Amino acid sequence: MTSAEAHLREGNKRGGPRSGASRFSLSKLALWVGALLLALAGAGILWSERGLGEARLRAKHGLWSEVHAPVERYLRIHPGSAEANLLCAEAFVKDDALPLNERIGGAVARLRAIPDEAPQAVEARLAEARVQLFLNYSPAVAELAMRRALQLDPEDGDANYLMWKLLDLTRRSEEVEPFFWKVFTARPEGQRAIVLRDWYLSQFYPLTSTSELDRMMAFRISPVDDATIVESNRLLRFRGSAPDSPLCNAAMARWFRTHGDLPFALDLLDKTPSADPPDGIWEPFFRGTLLDVLLDMGDIDRAGEEFDRWPAGDRGRDYLLARGRVLQDVRDDPAGAAAAYAESLAAWPGPIDWRTMNRAASCLARAGDQEGATAMRDRAATLEAIMDDKVHDRLRIVLGQLDNPEVLIEVVDFYRKIGRPEEAEAWSGYIDFLGRQTADADGAADAPPPRGR
Repeated sequence: MTSAEAHLREGNKRGGPRSGASRFSLSKLALWVGALLLALAGAGILWSERGLGEARLRAKHGLWSEVHAPVERYLRIHPGSAEANLLCAEAFVKDDALPLNERIGGAVARLRAIPDEAPQAVEARLAEARVQLFLNYSPAVAELAMRRALQLDPEDGDANYLMWKLLDLTRRSEEVEPFFWKVFTARPEGQRAIVLRDWYLSQFYPLTSTSELDRMMAFRISPVDDATIVESNRLLRFRGSAPDSPLCNAAMARWFRTHGDLPFALDLLDKTPSADPPDGIWEPFFRGTLLDVLLDMGDIDRAGEEFDRWPAGDRGRDYLLARGRVLQDVRDDPAGAAAAYAESLAAWPGPIDWRTMNRAASCLARAGDQEGATAMRDRAATLEAIMDDKVHDRLRIVLGQLDNPEVLIEVVDFYRKIGRPEEAEAWSGYIDFLGRQTADADGAADAPPPRGR
Protein backbone atom coordinates (compact mmCIF):
# COMPACT_ATOMS: atom_id res chain seq x y z
CA MET A 1 0.00 0.00 0.00
CA THR A 2 1.35 3.35 -0.96
CA SER A 3 1.59 6.21 1.48
CA ALA A 4 -1.12 8.05 -0.47
CA GLU A 5 -3.55 5.15 -0.15
CA ALA A 6 -2.80 4.85 3.56
CA HIS A 7 -3.38 8.55 4.00
CA LEU A 8 -6.71 8.33 2.16
CA ARG A 9 -7.89 5.35 4.21
CA GLU A 10 -6.99 7.13 7.42
CA GLY A 11 -8.87 10.20 6.27
CA ASN A 12 -11.95 8.14 5.50
CA LYS A 13 -11.87 6.60 8.93
CA ARG A 14 -11.78 10.02 10.51
CA GLY A 15 -14.48 11.40 8.14
CA GLY A 16 -17.09 8.71 8.90
CA PRO A 17 -18.30 9.89 12.27
CA ARG A 18 -17.89 13.56 11.24
CA SER A 19 -20.33 13.05 8.28
CA GLY A 20 -23.03 11.87 10.72
CA ALA A 21 -22.50 14.91 12.88
CA SER A 22 -22.72 17.11 9.81
CA ARG A 23 -26.04 15.55 8.81
CA PHE A 24 -27.35 16.06 12.34
CA SER A 25 -26.28 19.72 12.24
CA LEU A 26 -28.01 20.26 8.87
CA SER A 27 -31.25 18.79 10.24
CA LYS A 28 -31.13 21.11 13.20
CA LEU A 29 -30.43 24.02 10.87
CA ALA A 30 -33.43 23.11 8.69
CA LEU A 31 -35.65 23.00 11.77
CA TRP A 32 -34.41 26.37 12.88
CA VAL A 33 -34.88 27.86 9.41
CA GLY A 34 -38.39 26.40 9.22
CA ALA A 35 -39.24 27.76 12.62
CA LEU A 36 -37.88 31.15 11.62
CA LEU A 37 -39.90 31.15 8.40
CA LEU A 38 -43.04 30.22 10.30
CA ALA A 39 -42.36 32.97 12.77
CA LEU A 40 -41.82 35.46 9.95
CA ALA A 41 -44.98 34.28 8.21
CA GLY A 42 -46.89 34.63 11.45
CA ALA A 43 -45.49 38.09 11.95
CA GLY A 44 -46.43 38.96 8.37
CA ILE A 45 -49.97 37.72 8.88
CA LEU A 46 -50.23 39.64 12.14
CA TRP A 47 -48.84 42.73 10.40
CA SER A 48 -51.38 42.34 7.60
CA GLU A 49 -54.21 41.69 10.05
CA ARG A 50 -53.39 44.95 11.79
CA GLY A 51 -53.60 46.75 8.43
CA LEU A 52 -57.34 47.35 8.69
CA GLY A 53 -57.00 48.97 12.10
CA GLU A 54 -54.14 51.15 10.88
CA ALA A 55 -56.13 52.12 7.79
CA ARG A 56 -59.16 53.04 9.90
CA LEU A 57 -57.00 55.25 12.12
CA ARG A 58 -55.49 57.10 9.15
CA ALA A 59 -58.92 57.50 7.56
CA LYS A 60 -60.27 58.94 10.81
CA HIS A 61 -57.71 61.73 10.55
CA GLY A 62 -58.23 62.27 6.82
CA LEU A 63 -54.83 60.89 5.81
CA TRP A 64 -56.23 59.21 2.72
CA SER A 65 -52.94 58.76 0.88
CA GLU A 66 -51.70 56.71 3.85
CA VAL A 67 -54.75 54.43 3.90
CA HIS A 68 -53.90 52.48 0.74
CA ALA A 69 -50.88 50.48 1.96
CA PRO A 70 -52.31 49.11 5.24
CA VAL A 71 -55.76 48.32 3.87
CA GLU A 72 -54.28 46.57 0.84
CA ARG A 73 -52.08 44.49 3.17
CA TYR A 74 -55.26 43.38 4.90
CA LEU A 75 -57.02 42.65 1.60
CA ARG A 76 -54.22 40.31 0.54
CA ILE A 77 -55.35 37.99 3.33
CA HIS A 78 -59.07 38.88 3.27
CA PRO A 79 -59.86 39.81 -0.36
CA GLY A 80 -63.58 39.37 0.22
CA SER A 81 -63.84 41.69 3.22
CA ALA A 82 -66.66 44.12 2.43
CA GLU A 83 -65.54 46.52 5.14
CA ALA A 84 -61.97 46.66 3.85
CA ASN A 85 -63.07 47.01 0.23
CA LEU A 86 -65.38 49.87 1.15
CA LEU A 87 -62.60 51.62 3.04
CA CYS A 88 -60.16 51.08 0.17
CA ALA A 89 -62.68 52.50 -2.30
CA GLU A 90 -63.25 55.51 -0.07
CA ALA A 91 -59.51 56.12 0.06
CA PHE A 92 -59.31 56.11 -3.74
CA VAL A 93 -62.18 58.58 -4.00
CA LYS A 94 -60.81 60.98 -1.39
CA ASP A 95 -57.10 60.85 -2.26
CA ASP A 96 -56.72 63.98 -4.38
CA ALA A 97 -53.03 63.19 -4.93
CA LEU A 98 -53.92 60.38 -7.33
CA PRO A 99 -54.85 60.91 -10.99
CA LEU A 100 -58.61 61.00 -11.47
CA ASN A 101 -58.70 57.89 -13.67
CA GLU A 102 -56.82 55.93 -11.02
CA ARG A 103 -59.21 57.14 -8.32
CA ILE A 104 -62.26 56.13 -10.34
CA GLY A 105 -60.87 52.80 -11.53
CA GLY A 106 -59.51 51.81 -8.13
CA ALA A 107 -62.72 52.69 -6.31
CA VAL A 108 -64.98 50.90 -8.78
CA ALA A 109 -62.83 47.76 -8.76
CA ARG A 110 -62.98 47.55 -4.97
CA LEU A 111 -66.72 48.19 -4.83
CA ARG A 112 -67.44 45.56 -7.45
CA ALA A 113 -65.44 43.07 -5.39
CA ILE A 114 -68.27 43.20 -2.82
CA PRO A 115 -70.86 40.58 -3.85
CA ASP A 116 -74.60 41.15 -3.82
CA GLU A 117 -74.87 38.61 -1.00
CA ALA A 118 -72.84 40.78 1.40
CA PRO A 119 -74.70 42.84 4.02
CA GLN A 120 -72.95 45.93 2.64
CA ALA A 121 -74.03 45.23 -0.98
CA VAL A 122 -76.53 48.11 -1.18
CA GLU A 123 -73.95 50.49 0.27
CA ALA A 124 -71.40 49.28 -2.29
CA ARG A 125 -73.73 49.64 -5.28
CA LEU A 126 -74.78 53.08 -4.10
CA ALA A 127 -71.15 54.12 -3.60
CA GLU A 128 -70.33 53.00 -7.13
CA ALA A 129 -73.26 55.03 -8.45
CA ARG A 130 -71.89 58.13 -6.71
CA VAL A 131 -68.42 57.55 -8.15
CA GLN A 132 -69.80 57.12 -11.66
CA LEU A 133 -72.06 60.16 -11.42
CA PHE A 134 -70.01 62.69 -9.47
CA LEU A 135 -66.46 61.75 -10.53
CA ASN A 136 -66.91 60.05 -13.90
CA TYR A 137 -69.93 62.12 -15.04
CA SER A 138 -71.49 58.95 -16.43
CA PRO A 139 -75.21 58.92 -15.54
CA ALA A 140 -75.95 55.76 -17.52
CA VAL A 141 -73.40 53.61 -15.67
CA ALA A 142 -74.43 55.25 -12.39
CA GLU A 143 -78.05 54.39 -13.05
CA LEU A 144 -77.27 50.72 -13.63
CA ALA A 145 -75.54 50.58 -10.23
CA MET A 146 -78.42 52.44 -8.57
CA ARG A 147 -81.05 50.18 -10.07
CA ARG A 148 -79.12 47.18 -8.76
CA ALA A 149 -79.09 48.74 -5.28
CA LEU A 150 -82.86 49.23 -5.51
CA GLN A 151 -83.33 45.64 -6.59
CA LEU A 152 -81.49 44.56 -3.47
CA ASP A 153 -83.46 46.94 -1.22
CA PRO A 154 -86.37 48.77 -2.88
CA GLU A 155 -87.05 50.76 0.30
CA ASP A 156 -83.57 52.18 0.84
CA GLY A 157 -84.01 55.93 1.30
CA ASP A 158 -80.56 56.95 0.07
CA ALA A 159 -80.76 54.85 -3.10
CA ASN A 160 -84.21 56.22 -3.91
CA TYR A 161 -83.04 59.77 -3.31
CA LEU A 162 -80.02 59.44 -5.59
CA MET A 163 -82.18 57.84 -8.27
CA TRP A 164 -84.59 60.77 -7.97
CA LYS A 165 -81.77 63.29 -8.40
CA LEU A 166 -80.29 61.45 -11.36
CA LEU A 167 -83.67 61.56 -13.09
CA ASP A 168 -83.84 65.31 -12.46
CA LEU A 169 -80.32 65.76 -13.85
CA THR A 170 -81.17 63.91 -17.08
CA ARG A 171 -84.48 65.67 -17.91
CA ARG A 172 -86.66 62.85 -16.59
CA SER A 173 -88.38 64.57 -13.68
CA GLU A 174 -91.70 63.11 -14.83
CA GLU A 175 -90.44 59.66 -13.73
CA VAL A 176 -89.55 60.71 -10.19
CA GLU A 177 -92.79 60.09 -8.28
CA PRO A 178 -92.29 56.48 -7.06
CA PHE A 179 -88.79 57.31 -5.81
CA PHE A 180 -90.00 60.49 -4.08
CA TRP A 181 -92.58 58.61 -2.01
CA LYS A 182 -89.97 56.05 -0.89
CA VAL A 183 -87.70 58.90 0.23
CA PHE A 184 -90.59 60.61 2.00
CA THR A 185 -91.48 57.44 3.91
CA ALA A 186 -87.86 56.79 4.89
CA ARG A 187 -87.30 60.25 6.41
CA PRO A 188 -88.10 61.17 10.04
CA GLU A 189 -91.29 63.16 10.47
CA GLY A 190 -89.44 66.40 11.16
CA GLN A 191 -87.50 66.19 7.86
CA ARG A 192 -90.41 65.40 5.58
CA ALA A 193 -91.24 69.01 4.74
CA ILE A 194 -87.80 69.36 3.12
CA VAL A 195 -88.54 66.29 0.97
CA LEU A 196 -91.98 67.68 0.06
CA ARG A 197 -90.47 71.02 -0.91
CA ASP A 198 -87.83 69.29 -3.02
CA TRP A 199 -90.60 67.29 -4.72
CA TYR A 200 -92.47 70.50 -5.56
CA LEU A 201 -89.35 72.06 -7.08
CA SER A 202 -88.51 68.88 -8.96
CA GLN A 203 -91.89 68.92 -10.72
CA PHE A 204 -92.47 72.64 -11.22
CA TYR A 205 -88.94 74.13 -11.27
CA PRO A 206 -86.58 71.24 -12.19
CA LEU A 207 -83.67 73.55 -12.96
CA THR A 208 -83.92 75.03 -9.46
CA SER A 209 -84.15 71.59 -7.87
CA THR A 210 -80.73 70.61 -9.27
CA SER A 211 -78.96 73.90 -8.53
CA GLU A 212 -76.92 72.58 -5.60
CA LEU A 213 -75.78 69.51 -7.53
CA ASP A 214 -74.95 71.70 -10.53
CA ARG A 215 -72.78 73.83 -8.30
CA MET A 216 -71.09 70.82 -6.71
CA MET A 217 -70.35 69.28 -10.12
CA ALA A 218 -69.04 72.61 -11.48
CA PHE A 219 -71.79 73.08 -14.05
CA ARG A 220 -72.78 76.26 -12.23
CA ILE A 221 -69.92 78.61 -11.39
CA SER A 222 -71.93 81.56 -10.08
CA PRO A 223 -75.44 81.87 -8.59
CA VAL A 224 -76.29 84.32 -11.38
CA ASP A 225 -75.43 81.89 -14.19
CA ASP A 226 -78.30 81.41 -16.63
CA ALA A 227 -80.16 78.20 -15.78
CA THR A 228 -80.47 77.04 -19.38
CA ILE A 229 -76.73 77.43 -19.91
CA VAL A 230 -76.05 75.52 -16.69
CA GLU A 231 -78.27 72.70 -17.91
CA SER A 232 -76.55 72.62 -21.30
CA ASN A 233 -73.16 72.46 -19.55
CA ARG A 234 -74.39 69.47 -17.59
CA LEU A 235 -75.89 67.58 -20.51
CA LEU A 236 -72.88 68.22 -22.74
CA ARG A 237 -70.57 66.91 -20.02
CA PHE A 238 -72.69 63.81 -19.56
CA ARG A 239 -72.73 63.16 -23.29
CA GLY A 240 -68.96 63.71 -23.42
CA SER A 241 -68.51 60.81 -21.01
CA ALA A 242 -70.59 58.49 -23.21
CA PRO A 243 -71.14 59.82 -26.77
CA ASP A 244 -73.06 56.69 -27.80
CA SER A 245 -75.37 56.56 -24.78
CA PRO A 246 -79.11 56.53 -25.64
CA LEU A 247 -79.79 58.22 -22.30
CA CYS A 248 -77.30 61.07 -22.76
CA ASN A 249 -78.21 61.69 -26.39
CA ALA A 250 -81.94 61.68 -25.70
CA ALA A 251 -81.51 64.12 -22.80
CA MET A 252 -79.39 66.42 -24.96
CA ALA A 253 -81.88 66.16 -27.84
CA ARG A 254 -84.72 67.15 -25.52
CA TRP A 255 -82.77 70.26 -24.57
CA PHE A 256 -82.32 71.24 -28.23
CA ARG A 257 -85.99 70.51 -28.95
CA THR A 258 -87.02 72.77 -26.08
CA HIS A 259 -84.83 75.52 -27.50
CA GLY A 260 -86.12 75.15 -31.05
CA ASP A 261 -83.21 73.41 -32.80
CA LEU A 262 -85.07 70.37 -34.13
CA PRO A 263 -82.57 69.41 -36.91
CA PHE A 264 -79.70 69.19 -34.45
CA ALA A 265 -81.84 67.21 -31.99
CA LEU A 266 -82.68 64.72 -34.74
CA ASP A 267 -79.03 64.50 -35.79
CA LEU A 268 -78.06 63.56 -32.23
CA LEU A 269 -80.69 60.84 -32.11
CA ASP A 270 -79.91 59.45 -35.57
CA LYS A 271 -76.22 59.12 -34.74
CA THR A 272 -76.92 57.13 -31.57
CA PRO A 273 -76.12 53.43 -32.10
CA SER A 274 -78.83 50.87 -31.42
CA ALA A 275 -79.02 50.13 -27.71
CA ASP A 276 -77.52 46.95 -26.30
CA PRO A 277 -79.86 44.83 -24.16
CA PRO A 278 -78.53 46.30 -20.85
CA ASP A 279 -79.44 49.75 -22.12
CA GLY A 280 -83.05 48.81 -22.90
CA ILE A 281 -84.30 50.66 -19.82
CA TRP A 282 -83.77 53.94 -21.70
CA GLU A 283 -85.49 52.91 -24.93
CA PRO A 284 -88.91 54.46 -24.08
CA PHE A 285 -87.21 57.75 -23.15
CA PHE A 286 -85.13 57.69 -26.33
CA ARG A 287 -87.94 56.62 -28.64
CA GLY A 288 -90.42 59.07 -27.12
CA THR A 289 -87.94 61.88 -27.73
CA LEU A 290 -87.40 60.75 -31.32
CA LEU A 291 -91.17 60.63 -31.99
CA ASP A 292 -91.66 64.14 -30.59
CA VAL A 293 -88.87 65.56 -32.75
CA LEU A 294 -90.09 63.85 -35.92
CA LEU A 295 -93.70 64.98 -35.39
CA ASP A 296 -92.61 68.52 -34.57
CA MET A 297 -90.69 68.53 -37.87
CA GLY A 298 -93.70 67.18 -39.77
CA ASP A 299 -92.06 63.89 -40.77
CA ILE A 300 -95.20 61.86 -40.14
CA ASP A 301 -94.25 58.84 -42.27
CA ARG A 302 -91.06 58.15 -40.40
CA ALA A 303 -92.76 58.93 -37.09
CA GLY A 304 -95.26 56.13 -37.74
CA GLU A 305 -92.45 53.71 -38.62
CA GLU A 306 -90.48 54.57 -35.49
CA PHE A 307 -93.57 54.19 -33.30
CA ASP A 308 -94.09 50.66 -34.64
CA ARG A 309 -90.62 49.81 -33.27
CA TRP A 310 -91.64 50.67 -29.69
CA PRO A 311 -90.61 47.94 -27.21
CA ALA A 312 -93.49 45.47 -26.97
CA GLY A 313 -93.42 45.18 -23.19
CA ASP A 314 -93.57 48.91 -22.44
CA ARG A 315 -96.89 50.69 -22.03
CA GLY A 316 -95.83 53.55 -19.78
CA ARG A 317 -96.67 57.22 -20.03
CA ASP A 318 -94.05 57.90 -22.75
CA TYR A 319 -95.72 55.24 -24.87
CA LEU A 320 -99.24 56.59 -24.27
CA LEU A 321 -98.24 60.14 -25.20
CA ALA A 322 -96.46 58.92 -28.33
CA ARG A 323 -99.42 56.73 -29.26
CA GLY A 324 -101.78 59.67 -28.84
CA ARG A 325 -99.69 61.90 -31.11
CA VAL A 326 -99.27 59.20 -33.77
CA LEU A 327 -102.98 58.36 -33.82
CA GLN A 328 -103.84 62.07 -33.93
CA ASP A 329 -101.28 63.34 -36.44
CA VAL A 330 -100.32 60.28 -38.50
CA ARG A 331 -103.19 57.77 -38.56
CA ASP A 332 -106.25 60.03 -38.32
CA ASP A 333 -107.79 58.15 -35.41
CA PRO A 334 -109.05 60.92 -33.08
CA ALA A 335 -111.05 58.57 -30.85
CA GLY A 336 -108.04 56.30 -30.32
CA ALA A 337 -105.81 59.32 -29.72
CA ALA A 338 -108.24 60.73 -27.13
CA ALA A 339 -108.28 57.38 -25.34
CA ALA A 340 -104.46 57.23 -25.25
CA TYR A 341 -104.24 60.80 -23.97
CA ALA A 342 -106.87 60.12 -21.30
CA GLU A 343 -104.93 57.10 -20.08
CA SER A 344 -101.72 59.14 -19.92
CA LEU A 345 -103.48 61.73 -17.74
CA ALA A 346 -104.12 59.11 -15.05
CA ALA A 347 -100.44 58.88 -14.13
CA TRP A 348 -98.37 61.76 -12.74
CA PRO A 349 -97.78 64.37 -14.06
CA GLY A 350 -101.01 63.82 -15.98
CA PRO A 351 -103.16 65.63 -13.39
CA ILE A 352 -101.39 68.92 -14.21
CA ASP A 353 -100.70 68.31 -17.92
CA TRP A 354 -103.15 70.86 -19.32
CA ARG A 355 -101.45 70.81 -22.74
CA THR A 356 -102.25 67.11 -23.19
CA MET A 357 -105.77 67.81 -21.94
CA ASN A 358 -106.21 70.32 -24.74
CA ARG A 359 -104.94 67.76 -27.26
CA ALA A 360 -107.42 65.25 -25.88
CA ALA A 361 -110.21 67.82 -26.12
CA SER A 362 -109.44 68.46 -29.79
CA CYS A 363 -109.49 64.72 -30.50
CA LEU A 364 -112.78 64.26 -28.65
CA ALA A 365 -114.34 67.07 -30.67
CA ARG A 366 -113.17 65.53 -33.95
CA ALA A 367 -114.53 62.16 -32.82
CA GLY A 368 -117.94 63.74 -32.22
CA ASP A 369 -117.89 63.80 -28.41
CA GLN A 370 -118.63 67.50 -27.91
CA GLU A 371 -119.67 67.08 -24.29
CA GLY A 372 -116.46 65.25 -23.43
CA ALA A 373 -114.43 67.84 -25.33
CA THR A 374 -116.01 70.71 -23.41
CA ALA A 375 -115.40 69.03 -20.06
CA MET A 376 -111.78 68.38 -20.97
CA ARG A 377 -111.25 71.98 -22.11
CA ASP A 378 -112.73 73.29 -18.88
CA ARG A 379 -110.44 71.02 -16.89
CA ALA A 380 -107.42 72.22 -18.89
CA ALA A 381 -108.35 75.88 -18.44
CA THR A 382 -108.69 75.46 -14.66
CA LEU A 383 -105.28 73.84 -14.39
CA GLU A 384 -103.64 76.35 -16.70
CA ALA A 385 -104.84 79.12 -14.38
CA ILE A 386 -103.40 77.28 -11.36
CA MET A 387 -100.09 77.00 -13.21
CA ASP A 388 -99.91 80.79 -13.50
CA ASP A 389 -96.55 82.31 -12.53
CA LYS A 390 -98.15 84.46 -9.81
CA VAL A 391 -99.52 81.35 -8.07
CA HIS A 392 -96.14 79.66 -8.06
CA ASP A 393 -94.24 82.79 -7.10
CA ARG A 394 -96.38 82.89 -3.97
CA LEU A 395 -95.89 79.17 -3.29
CA ARG A 396 -92.12 79.52 -3.50
CA ILE A 397 -92.28 82.28 -0.88
CA VAL A 398 -94.45 80.07 1.33
CA LEU A 399 -92.07 77.13 0.94
CA GLY A 400 -89.29 79.28 2.34
CA GLN A 401 -91.17 79.30 5.68
CA LEU A 402 -91.27 75.66 6.68
CA ASP A 403 -91.68 76.60 10.35
CA ASN A 404 -94.85 78.65 9.73
CA PRO A 405 -97.97 76.44 9.77
CA GLU A 406 -100.28 79.35 9.00
CA VAL A 407 -98.86 79.95 5.52
CA LEU A 408 -98.19 76.28 4.74
CA ILE A 409 -101.96 75.78 4.57
CA GLU A 410 -101.70 77.47 1.17
CA VAL A 411 -99.61 74.53 -0.08
CA VAL A 412 -102.25 72.09 1.15
CA ASP A 413 -104.89 74.06 -0.75
CA PHE A 414 -102.79 74.09 -3.92
CA TYR A 415 -102.43 70.30 -4.00
CA ARG A 416 -106.13 69.83 -3.34
CA LYS A 417 -106.95 72.10 -6.29
CA ILE A 418 -104.80 70.07 -8.68
CA GLY A 419 -106.32 66.80 -7.50
CA ARG A 420 -103.38 65.47 -5.48
CA PRO A 421 -104.78 64.40 -2.10
CA GLU A 422 -101.60 62.48 -1.23
CA GLU A 423 -99.43 65.61 -1.13
CA ALA A 424 -102.20 67.59 0.58
CA GLU A 425 -102.37 64.98 3.32
CA ALA A 426 -98.58 64.87 3.65
CA TRP A 427 -98.38 68.65 4.12
CA SER A 428 -101.30 68.54 6.60
CA GLY A 429 -99.41 65.89 8.55
CA TYR A 430 -96.36 68.13 8.73
CA ILE A 431 -98.49 71.07 9.90
CA ASP A 432 -99.87 68.83 12.66
CA PHE A 433 -96.30 67.90 13.56
CA LEU A 434 -95.41 71.58 13.94
CA GLY A 435 -98.43 72.04 16.19
CA ARG A 436 -97.35 69.14 18.42
CA GLN A 437 -93.84 70.55 18.61
CA THR A 438 -95.18 73.94 19.68
CA ALA A 439 -97.48 72.35 22.27
CA ASP A 440 -94.64 70.29 23.73
CA ALA A 441 -92.40 73.37 23.92
CA ASP A 442 -95.15 75.40 25.64
CA GLY A 443 -95.80 72.55 28.05
CA ALA A 444 -92.13 72.34 28.96
CA ALA A 445 -92.00 76.10 29.52
CA ASP A 446 -95.09 76.07 31.78
CA ALA A 447 -93.99 73.08 33.84
CA PRO A 448 -92.98 73.92 37.45
CA PRO A 449 -89.30 73.61 38.30
CA PRO A 450 -88.25 70.36 39.97
CA ARG A 451 -88.53 70.38 43.74
CA GLY A 452 -85.33 70.32 45.66
CA ARG A 453 -84.51 67.57 48.14
